[in-house]
Amino acid sequence: MGPKKKADIKKKSALKLVPTGPPPKPKKIPPPPASFTNDDIMRYKEIYKLHDEDNIDKVPLAMIPLMLRKLGFNPKTAEINQLFEMFLEDEFVDTVEFHEWLQMIEAKISWGDDFEAAITKAMAALGHDDEETGFVDFELFRDELMTWGEPLQEIEFMDWIKLALKDKTYNQEDGRFCYGKFVENMNNKDMRYFKEPINYFKLDQKTLAEMAIKKAQEEKQEHERKEAEKKAREEARRQKMIADGLLPPD
Repeated sequence: MGPKKKADIKKKSALKLVPTGPPPKPKKIPPPPASFTNDDIMRYKEIYKLHDEDNIDKVPLAMIPLMLRKLGFNPKTAEINQLFEMFLEDEFVDTVEFHEWLQMIEAKISWGDDFEAAITKAMAALGHDDEETGFVDFELFRDELMTWGEPLQEIEFMDWIKLALKDKTYNQEDGRFCYGKFVENMNNKDMRYFKEPINYFKLDQKTLAEMAIKKAQEEKQEHERKEAEKKAREEARRQKMIADGLLPPD
């Protein structure tokens, strides 16, 4: 058999370049979660676009924890990692697309998050706001913060005062501190100022809440114990006076 002609070789080479099968389909973007209203989606998109600094419809992974906090959540590191694992294509992706952002929000909502409620309740307990008026004595609250959780130092508490004055949550004239509004303001702080809006103040929310509630319960029990002892003493005194003829018997 003679040598193959160049034309035959070129023909076979050309055949090899012909792709087999249909071209890959473009990625289908899932619709927004059915539970989200148009107002919800607009709100979530506003936060998303705020952190899409390059205007490429993608935000860096590192922004997701802060973005969730701006929605009022307190995502734990394990939860963030789980969200990335659930909704990102692979471990090498370093940005999040808008539809993935919506899926993460839906998942976080389904998991639940009582951060603001827990920390607000803890502040009420620490500030002895038993009637939950939303206000506490700022100096009393300062003393408690330097005792419970990871205690604050005096120099660190100066930041509380500066920010509370700036946010108008602290009234110097009457010494009242609007702690609920302060939590809301701190939770919305930008990462450029605070990497951890609440943890910046060294507060472990869950631990602080548990300790504050426990302390309030102990104080209530102590008050009830003293009241019971007082009543017992008064009754013993009354019975003695009856025995001595100073009071008529029952």
